Amino acid sequence: MKLGGLTTILALMLGTAAPALAAGDVCKGSDINILMETVPDTDALSSIKGEFEKAHDTKVNIEAVNYSLMHEKLVPSLTASTSSYDVLIVDSYWVGEFKTAGWIQDLDSLIARDKVDTSVYFPSLMALNGKVQGKTYMLPFWHYAMGILYRKDIVEDPAFQAAYKAEFKRDWRVPATLEEFDEVVKWSGKYKNMSGIAMAGQRSDPVVMEATNYLFGEGGDFYDRKTWKPTIASPEAVKAVSIYADLIRNAAQPGALGANFDDVANTLKQGKAIFAISYLFLYPTLQDPKDSTVVDKMMFAPVPGKDSFLGAWGWAIPSNAKNTGCSWEFIKWVESKDVAYKRAMAGGQPSQSWIYKDPAFIKKWPVMAQVGTALDHSKGLPIMSRSTQLVETFAEVMGSVLADNVAPKDALEASEGKFGALVKGDPLLK
Repeated sequence: MKLGGLTTILALMLGTAAPALAAGDVCKGSDINILMETVPDTDALSSIKGEFEKAHDTKVNIEAVNYSLMHEKLVPSLTASTSSYDVLIVDSYWVGEFKTAGWIQDLDSLIARDKVDTSVYFPSLMALNGKVQGKTYMLPFWHYAMGILYRKDIVEDPAFQAAYKAEFKRDWRVPATLEEFDEVVKWSGKYKNMSGIAMAGQRSDPVVMEATNYLFGEGGDFYDRKTWKPTIASPEAVKAVSIYADLIRNAAQPGALGANFDDVANTLKQGKAIFAISYLFLYPTLQDPKDSTVVDKMMFAPVPGKDSFLGAWGWAIPSNAKNTGCSWEFIKWVESKDVAYKRAMAGGQPSQSWIYKDPAFIKKWPVMAQVGTALDHSKGLPIMSRSTQLVETFAEVMGSVLADNVAPKDALEASEGKFGALVKGDPLLK
């Protein structure tokens, strides 16, 4: 049948109209740039990112840097008209700052549209790096649960246990309180003629992340999290800082006051310390026979006392992203069950709880069997707009105690006004 002029034009328009972009096409011509920390989870992602590149005809560019450089590189990008980074990984103590500044997108509509199941994540991680004030801004990427890393070959040695029993009048046990931990670490180092503990006293982040375990372990906190009144000078806080100072002065490796977590890992890998209260994510590096002398000699246990410090990273999309659709496709892919499992088996710290019930995963990484317990008894820094300043303020306290020999009680009491000012008028704490 011969078509009229208007009908012909309509037919041609319909026949040549560009179809809507399929999921696999949304990233074409749009590379994904991500700034990441130099940690095992970054290595795990780098080893499999080619799968996404092939499926989406794009390139995933990972810029891996030392943690200390990340925040200063991100902020200029987030305040520009268009972000240099297409996907963000957000540290838990940046969450309040990024949310208040409007730098990250609300993901709830995308999650609902694509039926993404967020129940697979540990609730503690969704509270830390997922939801803020009832809205989802991130999907948890990996956690940095902390606990005791210790030399099981040393503490399980019959001679060590006999000497321990003679000293403490009890059979060997992993310390149940920080006070007991303090005693055991100092004695163990003297008994073995080596450092009792590897510590990271460098300002600001290393000492704060480490010392916060002591604060939470003693049952202390920075604030009453209902009234937001500072509790930083409580008896529990004074005791925690006192124990930390005692250990770094009397049991830690040389140079501990200027050390970071890489130095802790190296001290352990070289077999120069018995204990550390540090990150579980260091374990894969301790198991690397290329540069570790303690392969199959380390074990993990929860921090003694009430709670431990929990940190984490979450995937987010910058508000000024150039291609939100592509950024979201990547996040969906990287947190899909298959990819999350591959990252875990490669040495990552998975945020999805089901992985810790997988027999093959636990067989490859036996220390991970303790993670559920650690996460059940841990908490993060408060989600607040000035959380980065909180870290800096606590670092000042620790510096005055460790470097300037100010009494812990005096240093903590002197900081109360600063901690009070940090929460004043904070919209996230209403």
